Amino acid sequence: MREATVQNSNEKEAAPAGVSDLERQARAGVAPAQNRLAFLYTYGEGVARDYAEAARWYKAAADQGLASAQYNLGALFEHGLGVRRDYSQAAAYYRAAANQGHRLAQARMGLMYERGWGVRQNFEEALNSYRSAAEAGDAMAQCRLADRYYSGGEGVRRDYSQAAVWYRKAAEQGLSAAQNNLGALYHRGRGLPKDDVQAVYWYRKAADQRLPAAENSLGAMYQDGLGVAKDYAKAAEWFRSAAERGDKGGQFNLASLSAVGRGVPLDYVSAYVWYTRAYSAGDKRSGHKLKDLARLMTPRQIQAAQVRLADEPTLIAPSRDSETAELGAPQSLD
Repeated sequence: MREATVQNSNEKEAAPAGVSDLERQARAGVAPAQNRLAFLYTYGEGVARDYAEAARWYKAAADQGLASAQYNLGALFEHGLGVRRDYSQAAAYYRAAANQGHRLAQARMGLMYERGWGVRQNFEEALNSYRSAAEAGDAMAQCRLADRYYSGGEGVRRDYSQAAVWYRKAAEQGLSAAQNNLGALYHRGRGLPKDDVQAVYWYRKAADQRLPAAENSLGAMYQDGLGVAKDYAKAAEWFRSAAERGDKGGQFNLASLSAVGRGVPLDYVSAYVWYTRAYSAGDKRSGHKLKDLARLMTPRQIQAAQVRLADEPTLIAPSRDSETAELGAPQSLD
């Protein structure tokens, strides 16, 4: 899950001369100073990191109605930092900030309603919260709203055109998941005219931010010559980058190139390793490929692959609790 992040105060405040001056203002009851001091304790800037002290000062400011402090205190309750994890308390503080128009809190309330964290699960309220934050310009909320239009269900009619509208808004703000998903819509011609050149453009934007699904998607475009000149070597580079970050599609695709020597040297041992990793991550195709590949390998090659699998460190695995869907090729969207 992309975590709620503590935010510095949005409210205007005079810049303090130092931490001691800031603490003096905080003790005098100046809410923005309390929020700022708490922020410093949260990240250990100028003071030793102390989540409990951060929570104390956020609460002081939140009790005065400062929206940013309410949001920040909600984040601490959500993640159990300096306080006991309590989704109900998190939702209460997020709601208080959201009611004041705090867009990050509105987006977070969307997730709380969607997941049923600290509140009764309510998809209509989730959609309303996402929409409020999205219309206020929050990129993550725009992406979540687009996800709902893309998937449909739970009271939302599937609408690829609306999904494209909201993915674009988030993509133009630099959100990698939205860039990847906008690329997928262009590639499939869903909600937009099919345009592989545009698909490559947006996949590359996300891949340059090292989003594994986008790296795999961009690799697939190079492999098939869609929107770019066919280039197996570049395809292999992007597949490898995705594979090393735990993307099972990238692992499968890199294994497939290694098994036939396209873009990389012919290497059954490497193919066996990557198929195995993909299969362990849930790619069922890789199980069949492993059986076929094993028939071509010598016992010594299989042993070498097994030694590599035992010796190599665990790869970076993508989160299974992402706040936004990844619509990257070549996985099916249906």
